[in-house]
Order: sequence, then structure tokens, then C-alpha cells
Amino acid sequence: MSQIEMHLLDEAGDNFSDLLKLSQHEVVGTLRMFTGQQGEHWVGIVPNLNVTGYGENETDAVQALKENLDTFFDDLFKLSESERQKVMENIGWHNEKAFPKKFSNPSFDELKVLQSFDHPEQVKKLVLQTA
Repeated sequence: MSQIEMHLLDEAGDNFSDLLKLSQHEVVGTLRMFTGQQGEHWVGIVPNLNVTGYGENETDAVQALKENLDTFFDDLFKLSESERQKVMENIGWHNEKAFPKKFSNPSFDELKVLQSFDHPEQVKKLVLQTA
């Protein structure tokens, strides 16, 4: 699988829902992403996939996160469709019955995610869109 195209959108609101559609060799959807400082480094995290990236600044952290998401999805697409579904369910995603290749928003504890940063009040909540 080739590199997935990803774009940062506006900040995520409180009513935002993560959504992914996995076709045979493509990922389309939107994911919540958080960026902030931990110690001397910047960290980017997509909690609903448990994928992170870090760097010396926010830009480096986001770039590392995108590279790690590429690796995650590359590994995911090496599996059969039934194995992919099991992996997604194991990390909390729910398969939509009407659209079997769509996965909807797993729940996560945003407060717990924010507390992992040194300055939770400064953490940015962004939307990462795949295409």
C-alpha cells in the first residue's frame, strides 16, 4: 500500500465523531488528533488508533505521527478483510452493519489523553482527514 494522503483540518469540536472507511486498498475518514508538549518533546496522538509521533516541535511531531499512521495502515492492509475487522474491533471501533466497510467512533477518555501532556490547557484538538 502506498502512502496515505492526510490533511489537517480545523480544530475538533466536542461533537466530532471519528469515522473510517476501509476499502480494499484505501482509507478514507476523519480522526481526532491531539498535539502538545511532553517534557522536551512535542507529541501528536490519535487516541482511537493508539498511534503517536513525537519531535522537537509540533510540525515534526505531526509528520512523525503521519508516518506512523502510514505504517499502521500498511500493516493493517497486509491482513485479510476479516482479520482487519478483528483488529479494528479489538481497539474499540464498531463496524456499521449497513455499511460493512465503515467503522465508527470508538469512545475514549479525552481527559485521560489530555492529562498525559505537560500543559493540558494548551493541547490542540485537531481533525486529521485521510483521502
